[in-house]
Amino acid sequence: MTHLRDMSQIKNKTTQRFPEIRDMVQLLKKHNVDVTSDHDKKIDLLVELENCKTDLEEIATRALGPTKEKILPLQAEESNNVKTKVREFKIKVLEYREDFQRNLPFNTSDTSEEKINQAYVKISEFFQKTQDMQRESD
Repeated sequence: MTHLRDMSQIKNKTTQRFPEIRDMVQLLKKHNVDVTSDHDKKIDLLVELENCKTDLEEIATRALGPTKEKILPLQAEESNNVKTKVREFKIKVLEYREDFQRNLPFNTSDTSEEKINQAYVKISEFFQKTQDMQRESD
């Protein structure tokens, strides 16, 4: 995946530079500077530049096309897996929240030592569950 991204970025950066180079060559031509690529064959550099740009785009398409086709189904499958995991975790969090609100001792009128100790045990249990949920979310 990173190779595809890198290849695409390099292709885009390179093709963005072609207009600048073309403008420089045109400016040099305007000032009567010889801009042929091979002095013996007198090949016009502007034509050569456009050919290079076309070749780069064609090679990039040939290199990236089949690879993208192979990766696309895998990418879609992984995307679906992630979505499923997120949905499952969301359901788990909602269930945990309901359990939390239902079972934690928010308001108690009984202040006996036994009830207070039970409340601390419950709070500790939910604290541990909360930490487990937090680790799972990471």
